[in-house]
Amino acid sequence: MLVQNKGNHSYTANGLTLTPGTNKVDEKEFERFLTHPLMKHLNDKGEFVYEGDKTRPSAKDAIAMIEDAFDIDMLKALKAEDDRKTVLDAIDKRIEELTNPEK
Repeated sequence: MLVQNKGNHSYTANGLTLTPGTNKVDEKEFERFLTHPLMKHLNDKGEFVYEGDKTRPSAKDAIAMIEDAFDIDMLKALKAEDDRKTVLDAIDKRIEELTNPEK
C-alpha cells in the first residue's frame, strides 16, 4: 500500500520506517506501525495519507502520491501494478524528474 508521510522527518516504529514523501509498505506492517502511541497521534493529526480498507486509490490521489515520491524503484514497481494511463504518465514524468533534475 502507499503511505504518504507529509511530515519533514522520517518516523520509525515497530520495525517500519516512513521517510518523508510517499512510501510503499506492507499493510500489516503499517497497521503495527500505527499501534505505537506517537504514530497513532500523528496519524490522527493527518501526518500520514493512505487508502484504507484495501481500496485502490483514485487516479487523482495516486498521482498526488507519485508526485511526492523519491524512490525510483518503488515508482517502477507501481508502474508494473497499475494500468491507468494518467497514473502511468505521472510515474514516467516523476521518474524523468528524478533521473534528470536539470531539465
